[in-house]
Amino acid sequence: MTEALIAAAVALTVSIVSAAATWRLQTSKLQTELRTEFMAEAAISQLLLHQRWSLRSFEKIKRRIGGFQDDELRQLLVRSGALRFENDAGEEMWGLRVRNLDRLD
Repeated sequence: MTEALIAAAVALTVSIVSAAATWRLQTSKLQTELRTEFMAEAAISQLLLHQRWSLRSFEKIKRRIGGFQDDELRQLLVRSGALRFENDAGEEMWGLRVRNLDRLD
């Protein structure tokens, strides 16, 4: 009976340690894979926080934040807290929601 309890305790300990190690490894792998997107989101936030411009054209953002397809870049903009606007010329403009509350209808 005692041997069975010891074996169960050892098995439980090994499985907990194994699960924790697997979780840490997967978390680290995911962070490495998504690092580019995290850095792009941070760069977008910094770009849109610039004091001179509350809105930036999509084309200018695209020139600064390269390596993404148009729709991928739009998704990064949304995840960064940006909203899309259109200027009088019909140009696609983006700005942070917190800096453009006055433009919301």
